[in-house]
Amino acid sequence: MNKITFDSEKCIGCKICYKACFIDVIRWDEKNKAPYAAYPEDCVNCCYCIAECPKGAVDIEVDYDYIRQWEAIPGDRRKSAKA
Repeated sequence: MNKITFDSEKCIGCKICYKACFIDVIRWDEKNKAPYAAYPEDCVNCCYCIAECPKGAVDIEVDYDYIRQWEAIPGDRRKSAKA
């Protein structure tokens, strides 16, 4: 599973990473005024959160072994990673 981290020293609380995450992996903690990865297993490695963060506070450590286990979309003619 991917590891998504947020550097609290760099984060300015702008919520841009949270808003950029269209898969809803990144959530906003109102109490701590900070982002957190609620569903890192659902991250599709688009890296919009990294690209949009104005302070470089977001990092994703991609787990390629986990990604290799993903199945092709049902009905997709391409072979799955297990084939």
